[in-house]
Amino acid sequence: MKSLYNFPKAAAFGRMLAKSKIYDYATPTSKVKELFVEQVEKITWAYKLSPATINLPASAGVQEIQVFNVALRTGALAPEVLQTIDKAIPSPILFFLSYKEKCRYVAAYKRPSEADKNKWVVSSYFETDWMRDSLEKVELPVVLNMAALYHSFLKALIPLPFRQSETLDELVLRVDQLRIKEREAEKLESRIKKEKQFNRRVELNRTLNALRSEIEGLRK
Repeated sequence: MKSLYNFPKAAAFGRMLAKSKIYDYATPTSKVKELFVEQVEKITWAYKLSPATINLPASAGVQEIQVFNVALRTGALAPEVLQTIDKAIPSPILFFLSYKEKCRYVAAYKRPSEADKNKWVVSSYFETDWMRDSLEKVELPVVLNMAALYHSFLKALIPLPFRQSETLDELVLRVDQLRIKEREAEKLESRIKKEKQFNRRVELNRTLNALRSEIEGLRK
């Protein structure tokens, strides 16, 4: 995705969100609170996308979508910070991160737990590349309901294409599996560089090649 969204004026909320309020609902550790202080300048609850503000019917699991603007002190933001905010807000969230003259969208696939409807399941996070904040804005996708809008936001962030008949849940699971395999491959490459025994290096390379094949399969 290389565009910014033009959110409707009717959906503007524009309220500062105090970190202390997030702490009240999410009870983060001291380490995570330190990350908030080090990395986050301010958080603005920028937009409320709902049936009342954008004239789309609610869906099961997606009654509203919140858009949070997060101004950063540095160009980095730990996923623990986003997880804490997601834990505090019982609604899907699209994060808009800004740093200097750059910005990016970030979101996890967030849905009610099947085991406990009062709890939410949050996937790993997907993000765009950094973009200039002066980019031209595009209108929201034309969809039929709130769930379809949310899925459109996520599809724009997820780095893999949909397979034929693949659901969003299946795609998210495939991305998570890909990330696990990529981390395994990085660790294996590091081990191979340090390994002195030739036979052992041959064995490790064989394992790495098999792992790379799995990675290629997950990417398609």
